[in-house]
Amino acid sequence: MLPIPNLDDRMFEQMVQEARKSIPKLFPEWTDENEHDPGITLLELMSWMTEMQQYYLNRVTERSERKFLKLLGINPREAVSAVCDVAFAGLQQQLVLPKGTPLQAMDQRFETLDTVHLVPSELEKVLVRTETAAGDFTSNNHAKIAYYAFGPEARKGAHLYLGFDRALPEQTEISIFFKLFDRYPVTVGHGEDGTTPMISSAKVAWTFAGAGQGQSESWLPIEQINDSTVHLSQSGELRFRITSEMKPMALYPADDRSRFWICCTLEEDGYELSPKIEKVSLNAVKAAEQETFSEVTAFDSSGEPDQSFEVSSYLAYNGLHTVQVQDEQGHWRDWHIVAELEDCEPDDLCCQLQQDSALRTTRLRFGDAVNGRIPPQGPQRIRLIAYTAEFDYGRFVGGSRGLPGQTFEISRGRMYKPSSMLLQVGYRPRGERDVVWDDWQSVDDFDNSKSTDRHYVYDAAAGTIRFGNNEAGLTPPKSVEPNIRFLALQAGGGVRGNVKDGLVTGFTNTKGVRVTNPFPARGGLEAETLTQAKLRVRRELDTPTRAVTGEDYEAIAKATPGLRVARVKAIPLYKLGMRDYPKVKAPAQMTVVVVPYSESDKPKAGKGFLQTIKQHLDRHRLLTTELHVIPAEYIKITVHAVVVMEPKHKDEQRRIMQELRLLLQPMDHGQGSEGWRFGRTVYKGDIYGVISRIKGVVYVQDIWIDAEGTGFHKDGAGDIHIPPYALVYSGDHEVETISQTDL
Repeated sequence: MLPIPNLDDRMFEQMVQEARKSIPKLFPEWTDENEHDPGITLLELMSWMTEMQQYYLNRVTERSERKFLKLLGINPREAVSAVCDVAFAGLQQQLVLPKGTPLQAMDQRFETLDTVHLVPSELEKVLVRTETAAGDFTSNNHAKIAYYAFGPEARKGAHLYLGFDRALPEQTEISIFFKLFDRYPVTVGHGEDGTTPMISSAKVAWTFAGAGQGQSESWLPIEQINDSTVHLSQSGELRFRITSEMKPMALYPADDRSRFWICCTLEEDGYELSPKIEKVSLNAVKAAEQETFSEVTAFDSSGEPDQSFEVSSYLAYNGLHTVQVQDEQGHWRDWHIVAELEDCEPDDLCCQLQQDSALRTTRLRFGDAVNGRIPPQGPQRIRLIAYTAEFDYGRFVGGSRGLPGQTFEISRGRMYKPSSMLLQVGYRPRGERDVVWDDWQSVDDFDNSKSTDRHYVYDAAAGTIRFGNNEAGLTPPKSVEPNIRFLALQAGGGVRGNVKDGLVTGFTNTKGVRVTNPFPARGGLEAETLTQAKLRVRRELDTPTRAVTGEDYEAIAKATPGLRVARVKAIPLYKLGMRDYPKVKAPAQMTVVVVPYSESDKPKAGKGFLQTIKQHLDRHRLLTTELHVIPAEYIKITVHAVVVMEPKHKDEQRRIMQELRLLLQPMDHGQGSEGWRFGRTVYKGDIYGVISRIKGVVYVQDIWIDAEGTGFHKDGAGDIHIPPYALVYSGDHEVETISQTDL
């Protein structure tokens, strides 16, 4: 550990002497350095204040800084696991991989984050067909070279076809991952958890080539389960089922042989940014760099006989098990797992576990009050704890001695995730044979803990957990046998998990099945240091969370999750359709004009884009404010100019038109090229100024401006006044140049 510097290393007399010695050099005119001089008095005052500040600063320890952060509601963030998409290939038959299936990337362990049904099909062809063209982008998909899913314009009626070598199985949940190109100048907004989901301005429909009633072949709708791509607006997963038998067909330009196809049709256009696909992956699932030693799955009890619950998890299928039920007093009791419920008496705390080898699921069954007791009714009152065989002994932390301030070592060379921990302490009630267990909660410290609170503190750096002293936090009851155990525990996180693409290859569950990550793992972060937490709190304090001023609305709108918002303008006290603004104002009205990032010259926000921003702003606005979110209006400006040039620069019309286009543009293009301000009048003087600054221009002989659009008006001086929600863009400018010698 680095030594903490001593800030209080200069005394009052030393600071006064140093200040006096610098007087002749800094202020030679100051010759009276006696005590009665007011300047010396001020130096002594400042030296005393500096000494006091050093004294207090020297006593602000790391512990104090953590307390200050806690007062602001900030806790240093724990390590974050890297996440990547992994795709499986080489299957000869259907295979189910439950959630938590382990994978390996060199010495890094990854686990799947969801259950995936793998099918023995391969994606052979990727076709894009529009009204004017048809292309085969299979090689692009293999090489991860981006291509447009519906062409550059993404017009209604365009199709994306995915061709497979064999039919996809019926009534099976199938997963396809889409990785979209996202390296644009404007990044996607990221909001807090629980934000309003993104709404797409476009709409797609998925079908497959099958056989309808009385028809040889037709396109039938798939049964869509989940679409996290939001109609191919972002990277994500499509989960669906094929409802009937697929039929092979040949499609141009991949008509060399028949294949089995699914089709994505653009039914409603309106994308702000035409989707570009980098990779389509069948049999894919997300995986995170982590290792789970023990996990808990909770179920709601209805209080009825013969209850059963099913869970799809790698540990639940392959690990050891403990079943807990919460009694009427709120304590947890371990129930016995038996082979047959028929062997149980009415009051026996017993249950049965059954496993499906095909679906890799585990089913938990309870009795009917004749063979086994019925769990009491209530939410989350039943738990299935699954853990690895190696963790069977390690899950017990130790036995409490009943003393205050006990500390137990749990690290064993690993860094655990505090958020994954679930700790229990057990004791045997008087007169009972069985041990009952209570959940204990992890806290940062015992500052707010009462004497009856079941709290503990996990110190990740020391690898220990610490309990209270019966004044701040309860002391675990004494036990001669281990009575402190983990129900849930997970390790992982850090930058080491950000492995390169193609490194997640370790998969030993099924012979012949291959796995890889087409793209690098991202998002892995080390645990946040105190310095990083202090920097984060500054950023968060500067980030508005309530929309009051126009600047608040603009900042919050730009951070709308899932959207690329290029420009925003908040117009307070304005409602669409008003005239003579800002002379006339509308109370309690706020109009927000948004421009999406787009490859178009005139980006237009669609209905879904506007609705997403409005729902996001509604969560932050004042209750009495009426909010309107509208797209920007574009006014086409065409400049006609006659310019007198120096003889050698007579043919510089192209340069002049280029400067005019840079001036009259709606978007920012970097390198000091800013877009036109919302609602700013186009003055002829602006045009004169731009042209006059060009090298070789003698003077501008004549200028007139034309405009096209809605809401503008042209005054007597020829200036174009545009509404406050409008931007301008360049038309086909006409510039006539005349040599100075021709006049």
